[in-house]
Amino acid sequence: MVLTKEEFCLFNVKSKLKLMEKDGCFLTTKVSQNNYLISLYEIYGFYVESTYDCVQMKTVRVEPVLSSNVLELYPPAKQLQFLN
Repeated sequence: MVLTKEEFCLFNVKSKLKLMEKDGCFLTTKVSQNNYLISLYEIYGFYVESTYDCVQMKTVRVEPVLSSNVLELYPPAKQLQFLN
């Protein structure tokens, strides 16, 4: 299944999270205002941010990102290091 940004926006938060789990690819995450964990995913050829409220302990927002420079707003992804 492939959806456009507009079609993705029609789903509720719970359904968007299920789509992200099924078809999305986690890229990176950042903390905002010490209360929100914002995760960036790629799905269906566009980026999506998922905002988790650490105080309420629930996801409050899952929306496509409009900026193509969104990766610049996140810290570099940590690379895995393998020990021999």
